[in-house]
Amino acid sequence: MNPVRFSTFAALRHRNFRLFYSGQLISLTGSWMQSVAFSWLVLVLTDSAFYLGLVGALQTLPVLLFSFLAGVVADHTSKLRLPFTTQAVLMLLALVLGVLVEVKVVQIWMLCALVFLSGTAMAFDIPVRQAFIVDLVGKPDLPNAIALNSTLFNATRVAGPAVGGVIIGAVGMANCFFLNAVSFLAVLLALMLIKLPPSQAVPWKPFLLAWKELKDYLLDRRELRLILVLITTVAVFAMPYFVLLPILARDTLGVGPRGFGLLMAMSGLGAFAGGLTLARRLTRRPPMPSFLAGLGLFLLGLMGLGLCRNYYAALGCMALAGFGLVTQLSTGNSLLQLNVPDELRGRLMSLFGVIVMGFAPVGSILYGVAAHYAGAGPSITGGAVIAALVAGFVLMKNPALRHFDFS
Repeated sequence: MNPVRFSTFAALRHRNFRLFYSGQLISLTGSWMQSVAFSWLVLVLTDSAFYLGLVGALQTLPVLLFSFLAGVVADHTSKLRLPFTTQAVLMLLALVLGVLVEVKVVQIWMLCALVFLSGTAMAFDIPVRQAFIVDLVGKPDLPNAIALNSTLFNATRVAGPAVGGVIIGAVGMANCFFLNAVSFLAVLLALMLIKLPPSQAVPWKPFLLAWKELKDYLLDRRELRLILVLITTVAVFAMPYFVLLPILARDTLGVGPRGFGLLMAMSGLGAFAGGLTLARRLTRRPPMPSFLAGLGLFLLGLMGLGLCRNYYAALGCMALAGFGLVTQLSTGNSLLQLNVPDELRGRLMSLFGVIVMGFAPVGSILYGVAAHYAGAGPSITGGAVIAALVAGFVLMKNPALRHFDFS
């Protein structure tokens, strides 16, 4: 067997990870189809940049509100039972949304309520699913598994939005929501088939004591704190750009739902390439060059996207941004997980989730307000420039961070 190819897909030799990976392949494709339909539905109902920002904020606000509780739960409960419950809830919400659209009674307040409930389920799903991967593959293959999982997540961004755009134009938005509900059956079946060795029961700790343990650990690990600061900078000032994509696609680039779907798909294509490259790279080379290169490419892609007036140039910028974002976040995830004790992993992953998703409401609202006055393109470029300046300052003040490695 080709050793390079084997190192790229090393985590797939584990049966449990193959099951999880296969279920996610189907489920995430449906989720990305729904994301296109949902964004377009908000635009059709309101024709408002503010509501696009508000709905984006409501989707991630529960992560900010509930992830700290979810992290404690993830460290003290079954890593199979909890994701099964959250995925089942997400399936039910997709079904309800499809029915509301099909019978033509959906209103914006209903979308706000459903997206908040969906975000609440995700708040509990994210930390346990992230901490769960090490149980499927073991620590030696964890960086590879995280990169492959990111590759899968973003590969489905290629197929899901493109198919979703076609379905909207051909048979209407409701079918995107119904198909997404059906797709959750795959991941639920995979979770039922996964077999893990019996784990010792972990005594429950008071909420504040549990988080004090993580705080004390991070106070002793400066490098981990700086990685979290850099990820936070990108999460607040750059990552919420997606809430303005529908307006950028329609008003600046002059395309409809199919063009918008392809725009999102190009980001997924770039991210797919980034994750696949990273899966091989992290088995052979230090992680920080990948982390910093990913940070730079993501921000460069967003700066170009905001300045674009040509649709095909915008597709290239989206691919570059997708490549950089998945490289940065996957490497950062691996650095965090492989520099933390097992008993703190769920809590640290919930903090990671709060940063990546929970802080997005702040950025989403800022982007919505900025776009109202300055337009979508200048807002995206301005956010990327601010993130680049803050990240550059942190790296200049802490040059030793460039050599941070896996524990």
